[in-house]
Order: sequence, then C-alpha cells, then structure tokens
Amino acid sequence: MKLFLRTLLLLSLFTPAGLALAHGDHGTISETWAKQVAAKTVQQMTFKDMGHQAGKLDASWKSVQPSDIKVVTVGKEFYVLHVTNSETKQSLSIKIAFTGQVLEATENTRN
Repeated sequence: MKLFLRTLLLLSLFTPAGLALAHGDHGTISETWAKQVAAKTVQQMTFKDMGHQAGKLDASWKSVQPSDIKVVTVGKEFYVLHVTNSETKQSLSIKIAFTGQVLEATENTRN
C-alpha cells in the first residue's frame, strides 16, 4: 500500500509540470488546419462578436463550406485566408498565426 501511495504522489507531483511543458509549443499549423480554424471562427462569429473588425456575422455565414475558404497569402508567421459567403456574396479575410491563433477577421469591401 505504501508503494502505491508513493507512486501516486510522485505521479501527481510530476504530471502538472509535464502537462505545462507539453502545451508550450505545438509548432506550425498546416494550410489545411488554418482552413479548419477559419471555418470554426466563422461559425463562432455567427453567435458572438469575437472582438475582430468584422464583428458578429449574420446567420447566413453558417452555410459556409470548405470550398468557400481559400489561402491567399502565406506570410512569415501567418496565413491570410479569404472566406466567401456564397449566399450573400460577401467575404472576409482572416489572418491566422502559424500557432493557430486568429489575429484578424475583416470584412472585404465590394467592388
């Protein structure tokens, strides 16, 4: 029983440090993953303002498909994606850091 308790104590002491180190650096996301982040962000923006210039989006943005999302720029530490709402013909530009963090979401003006 003492051995079990010691083992449990050691595991509980080392696990939090191990978890903190595991979340320190996940590396660079791929273009595919950036598209998934953009899709999720657009969905979230239909029910709340995420603090970006585009603000809260109307419900028509819920119908955005993966084919409506394109990577237009790969910068030094970020992707810029163009998301088109095929229903309204409106579009957004979303800037996503290589870490997966959404940096900006701006409405594109119509020409």
